[in-house]
Amino acid sequence: MEKFRHKAALRILTTVFGVGLLAGTASARDDEATLKALYETANSAGEREVVVYNPNTNANTPIFDAFSKRFPNIKIVGVDLFGPKLTTRLEAEAASGQAAGDVLYGTATEMPGYGSRGFLVSYTPRTAAGIHQKYIGQDSKWFDWTLTVSGPFYNKAYLKAAEAPKSWLELADPKWRKQLSISTLQSASGTGQALTALTLAGKIDRAWFQRLAVNQPVVSQGNAQAIQAVASGQATIGLDVPYHFFKAAAKKGAPFEFIFPTEGVISIPLNEALLDKAPHPNAAKLFINWLFSTEAQALLAEIGMQGTMPDAPKVAGAPDGLVFNVLDWRTLITQFPAQLAMYKEVFAN
Repeated sequence: MEKFRHKAALRILTTVFGVGLLAGTASARDDEATLKALYETANSAGEREVVVYNPNTNANTPIFDAFSKRFPNIKIVGVDLFGPKLTTRLEAEAASGQAAGDVLYGTATEMPGYGSRGFLVSYTPRTAAGIHQKYIGQDSKWFDWTLTVSGPFYNKAYLKAAEAPKSWLELADPKWRKQLSISTLQSASGTGQALTALTLAGKIDRAWFQRLAVNQPVVSQGNAQAIQAVASGQATIGLDVPYHFFKAAAKKGAPFEFIFPTEGVISIPLNEALLDKAPHPNAAKLFINWLFSTEAQALLAEIGMQGTMPDAPKVAGAPDGLVFNVLDWRTLITQFPAQLAMYKEVFAN
């Protein structure tokens, strides 16, 4: 508890003196008081669960379990929904007036559209005071609470550490011909979006993607399949794995080793939003506020993710001075369409 009090004090100082932070948040905040009040309100309302629409409940289990341990009267019910299936569900609930979901979290790809269609409610969690403006969605309808930490990885059974590439640039070397596993870049994906940030930072360019295509990588339709191709030995190196996925897989005995490239990792902000007409609104607000608390942000660092709060601890196991190449939602909207068009041209064959 003393550690969390110390972190809260640091966050207050950052809020007062920080540059580019959310305006009007210079007053002291108390996470514990906010969370206690919300928990009491949810209990009084008889709310015993929070239904969270998310892309991968299994991957988010450590986060859900930690919340339920902290607030034992409330259970997180994760529902795996993303892309067209998520859109269909939200449309059906809006049409019927019978909402089932409380909280939505994922990436920024579809959030602006969901917000404009009235699926999301403007809600600013008190515990997010001091967060940078780039992590705040349009009309405060969503907030980014964490960043993925993604980079290349390799199968230790087929490649020695001394032989492994150390940078993104090295991945396009001809010596990795037919040995690199990637998820398709010809449709919108987290990998494609994150590589846009690396491109905009000037660390890779169209010529790099062209060399990558010439090397005939093993292409899968999704990142999970691309990771599996490395696990099975179909490929030696994978282009992109979230660090928290890697850590979980390594604990289970997967023969992987993660690469922290010299140019830095690629990152996608993950966000949360309060759904319109949420059946458990008070419990949902408790969960959303908890995600930005010192407790939850510290948990993220331990499992291999980076919190977005100014005082969030650095990712456990990451090298000092690690660079994050992040594509925020505003940049995604303006820059990704042209990047996707380039991918389609380069990987057409």
